Amino acid sequence: MNPSSLTLPGPSAATCCAPAVGVAPTLDADRIATVAKALSEPLRVRILDVLRRSPEAVCQCELIALFDIKQSLLSHHMRKLVDAGLVDVERRHKWAFYSVTDDPFQELTAWLS
Repeated sequence: MNPSSLTLPGPSAATCCAPAVGVAPTLDADRIATVAKALSEPLRVRILDVLRRSPEAVCQCELIALFDIKQSLLSHHMRKLVDAGLVDVERRHKWAFYSVTDDPFQELTAWLS
């Protein structure tokens, strides 16, 4: 008997490999990945925690002193948080003041729950 002529009983490839669940039409995978990537750095998470717990916008000078980092490093991390839509920045003369955006984790928590 020729092995290539054998047919095995069971479901066809079309029914076997069909996904049980489809992709949610409202899933913004790019947005969720951007937020997750921004949160992948521990310093950014700590900065975001400070901003989240602060009732007012926090000056960059306070963050530099709090984390004992250089201004250039803070700017790098803040740019990632701003670009991800997690943090707002307000320029006041030569200083930058940062605050958390309204419900920055809405999409991420909705997806995780």
